[in-house]
Amino acid sequence: MKKIDAIINPRNWEQTRAVLDTLHVSATLREVKTFGRVPPRREVYRGSQYTLETTPELELTVLVQDEVLESALLALGEATGNAKLMVTPVEYFGRAREVTGTWPAAPVRRVAAARPVAAPLVAAWARG
Repeated sequence: MKKIDAIINPRNWEQTRAVLDTLHVSATLREVKTFGRVPPRREVYRGSQYTLETTPELELTVLVQDEVLESALLALGEATGNAKLMVTPVEYFGRAREVTGTWPAAPVRRVAAARPVAAPLVAAWARG
């Protein structure tokens, strides 16, 4: 199982959401501010000038199984345009209350489902 973190422009959210729906993947979405390569821009609010050094963006976290990783990356790359994509392996996926004794309590569980994605995995994990 892999975790995909994507930093996307808020304007691309609708296309990205449509791609996530076609992949049958659920995601976590966070509003973040980035800074760096983009030069600061000036805005006027109630007659006062402000310099904005940060850019508002969205951070998207998606869990996918190894078999659908490549197709998920290609689809997200096409939908988001100029996004930053990071992929990390997931060693453990479960609830905190299930961790007792030695770590980890159980490895990442494989779920045989019609759609090998995160949403059925979460439902199967909850059932036990």
